[in-house]
Amino acid sequence: MMYLGQVVLLILPVFCAAAFNYTSCDQAKQPKFMSSCCDVQRNDQAIKTCRKSLLNRNATTTNNGESRNLKADKVALHACIAECAFKANGFLLTNGSVNVAAVQRSYQQRYKNDATMSQLMVSSLNSCVDYAQKRIQQYQWMHTKGECDYYPATLLACILEQVYVKCPATKWKNTDECAAMRKYLIACDDVKGSSGRK
Repeated sequence: MMYLGQVVLLILPVFCAAAFNYTSCDQAKQPKFMSSCCDVQRNDQAIKTCRKSLLNRNATTTNNGESRNLKADKVALHACIAECAFKANGFLLTNGSVNVAAVQRSYQQRYKNDATMSQLMVSSLNSCVDYAQKRIQQYQWMHTKGECDYYPATLLACILEQVYVKCPATKWKNTDECAAMRKYLIACDDVKGSSGRK
């Protein structure tokens, strides 16, 4: 997932601010989200291709007929990149739902030589499927920002949050900034209250 970190890092602040239960973490200082804190393989050619294609196209038409510059609207750009990559990889079905089994197989294949990461990615995916769907329904106003489906980006953001919280020590970059990010994600984690996570 070459640009997964970049896609998710721009989506995370939007969804985190809107999605976290601030009754339990409103005192927590939101740190800078850092994609380098957990060594997650980033080699998805589809994300790279989608990003290039969308930036070359530059504009998208919103649901209300307006034209939006994707270079200027990073949230919409990254939602469109995630949607495009999910479609290209066969993860997004025509009805808008995610082919969870296909995503699981992809993670298992990508991490076939690392059982711990494979298990972490799959369990994070399973924890986030229902949660991300609830967030999309709760924040339907995001859909007016563009023509793209925000569910894949929301799902990826949730998965990456869970991976960062549970990142194996051997893959974790032990810096003050990464520790602050992890502490924040743990304090503000509302996925654990979702029915998708045990």
